[in-house]
Amino acid sequence: MQSIKSMTANMASLKQSAASGGFAITESGANAYIQAIDNALDSLGDVMGRTQVLSQATPLGTSPDGIAMSKYNVENATGGAGTIGVIPALQELTKALTEAREAMEQAKRNYQNVDAAHTMQYPR
Repeated sequence: MQSIKSMTANMASLKQSAASGGFAITESGANAYIQAIDNALDSLGDVMGRTQVLSQATPLGTSPDGIAMSKYNVENATGGAGTIGVIPALQELTKALTEAREAMEQAKRNYQNVDAAHTMQYPR
């Protein structure tokens, strides 16, 4: 989870860099990244939909072992003692990818603005 949080921080930094004009990329380059990010987000959305069932208690009976195992399963899915949880990790990864996508969109606009400024400077 720490590496996913680090990735989110890096993507937020990338987005901030693009927002301040410090990062630009061609439309075709940005579109390739955006397509890859969109594919990853689609896949993560599918996985998130399937993992929601993991946040429900498993009907393993009323014995102490069954109750403990059911609780353990839910904690591994949602987070708890000693675990971050699969679902929060996927949510954090989705956030990182969303930040990256927004950075690419802004960087594409930055490139277009720089290109337009240079075109006006050097008319054809």
